[in-house]
Amino acid sequence: MQKILVTTDYSNNSKSGIRYAIQLATKTKKELVFYHVFEGVQDNLWNVDSDKKSNKEYSLEKLTRFINSIYKSYNLKRGKYSCVVDVGIDINNIMLNYIKTNNFDYVCISTRGGGVIKKIMGTTTSWLIQHCPVPLIVVPKNYRISPIKEVWYASDLVNIKNELSAVQEFAQLFKAKVHVYHYDYMIELEEVLINLNKIAAKHITKGTYFHFRKMKIDKTISEHLQSDMTKHKPSIVVLFTKQNKNWYDRIFLRNNSNEVAFDTKTPLLIRKKK
Repeated sequence: MQKILVTTDYSNNSKSGIRYAIQLATKTKKELVFYHVFEGVQDNLWNVDSDKKSNKEYSLEKLTRFINSIYKSYNLKRGKYSCVVDVGIDINNIMLNYIKTNNFDYVCISTRGGGVIKKIMGTTTSWLIQHCPVPLIVVPKNYRISPIKEVWYASDLVNIKNELSAVQEFAQLFKAKVHVYHYDYMIELEEVLINLNKIAAKHITKGTYFHFRKMKIDKTISEHLQSDMTKHKPSIVVLFTKQNKNWYDRIFLRNNSNEVAFDTKTPLLIRKKK
């Protein structure tokens, strides 16, 4: 069975990612693995007390209670799931190693939100965006379960055939429409627009739509997306990344500032760019 890894630190903020993953698993029949890293040292012969539970045992019981409470509180349908706890100091690398050594289709994580995505969107979230080897779903803390009707794909039109195919495959799980958004500095030139329309014509299918927008020099891609997302309210936005700092800065930072406003109500699906 295919699996989705869902990370949590037991906080209220992390509940949004858990609910989203449950919604996704219900549609896709995937198994959920709820995952937590206890920040501390492994119990051993020198620090273990045979009369007390280990850190890992205690954390696993806590995680199980936390997940059960979410299912119960939100009256969510239970599919196949398990709870896993790791113990260690380097949380990010422990999590990454677990992802690499298990066969996950998606990793789902919540952001802290607050109306602004900062340069470090919460250390774990930003680190996974740059290093996660499988598609990463980033869910804002204030997300509420709603039907997935429109999947947006923000594209540079490079390798669009393979990328769009992956987006369409995801959208088909929900019978959702796909909207491809591309921003170009020179779109007012007739030859540029003609070329863009030729690209679109090769890939338009039923339920897939292309939107070409003028890219303004003084705004980042995220600000252009923000404007369109505010107007049309998509269910989720898909981004393909090269997983390096240059891409991260280009997407989320405006010039030399350290933060940029972003729609904190819309989940992101981030995939590696090939």
